[in-house]
Order: sequence, then structure tokens, then C-alpha cells
Amino acid sequence: MKLRPTQLVGLAAIVVFGGMMILLMTQPSEREIMEKRLASLPRIGIPAPEFPTPDLSGVNMTMTPPQSVLPPDAGTGASSAALSFPGEPDYLAIGSQAAKDELYCSGVLGAEFEARIAVKVDPAKPETHPGNITTLMDLQKKLDRAGIAKLKAEGLTDGSNWANFTLPYGNKAKADYKANTLRIPVAACIEQAKPLPPGTLY
Repeated sequence: MKLRPTQLVGLAAIVVFGGMMILLMTQPSEREIMEKRLASLPRIGIPAPEFPTPDLSGVNMTMTPPQSVLPPDAGTGASSAALSFPGEPDYLAIGSQAAKDELYCSGVLGAEFEARIAVKVDPAKPETHPGNITTLMDLQKKLDRAGIAKLKAEGLTDGSNWANFTLPYGNKAKADYKANTLRIPVAACIEQAKPLPPGTLY
């Protein structure tokens, strides 16, 4: 079978083109060539710097435990000065005895309130009933209001800093309650609060 000249040219072109493609496919890529060249280069290692070890044999190191910035009786309610900033007055020492008694009784009823809600309701103990516990809160507010009103009448406060008085008295009464050394008993504070007019400090 004889091939025409045009067929011979086409066949030759196919052979040449195919050979070139095979040659290109068998040649390594530029990336592979660069990786091989980089791998053949010698590695340069940089040693880590060495620092001299300090000699601490002649140093006398003493660890001192941190000292508390609070006074020993802080948080116990023993004194309002323990809970105030330097230069502030002792709020437990301000005012007439009547005002002090009402604010102290407010703290006493607050301590009694916390003690009652910490126990389960006992049918044999009416003081543990929810209604009686809520009454304590109302009586405490009446004592707070009456005590601050007396201090205002005495010209010792304008009432805006009422918390400066009620918080120290609350802490003091709570500490006395836990130590069983209340200056005024719970029952007496309840009786003192009953005839007072209702109201809040806010």
C-alpha cells in the first residue's frame, strides 16, 4: 500500500510531535530541578549562643510572705473603722444613743433574718414561717429610716451617705449575733421597731 505525499507528511508530523511530547513529559520540571539543587547544597548550622551561668552561691535570698493590708479585725464587724478608708470617721461612734440603738437594732434584725432563712420552715417554730421572715425586713427598714432621721435632725448627715452608717452597724450586729453577745436582744429590737412609721431610705 503506497502512501500519498500528503499522508507521508502527516505521518512524519505525528511522529515528530509525539516524540517531542514524550521527551517533554520525561524531563523533570523546573521545581524538581530547583529542589534537587537546594538539597545538594551544604547545610549551614548556626549554633545557639551560650550564656554564662550566674553564680548565686553568695546571694542570700529570703522569701518574705506578703502582709495583709487589712487590719486584723477587718470583716468581723468589730469596728466600722476597719471597713472604712483612712481618714474616715468611726460611724459607730457618731450620733445620739437613740440613733445608735435604732441602727444597731436594724443590724440585729438583719442578722436574725439571715439566720431564719438558713433553716427549714418548722411548724413548731412560727419565727421560721415565710411571713414572719418577711416582717423582719420591714421592721429593719423602719429602724434604718428612724436612725438616719435622728442623725439628720442632729445635723450629722444629710442622709445621702446612709450606707456609711447602716453597713458598719450591720457588720457589728452580725458579729455580735454569731458570738451570742448582742447588746440589744432580737425581741427588744422587734418591739422597738413596731411603733415606728413605715418607709425606706431611698
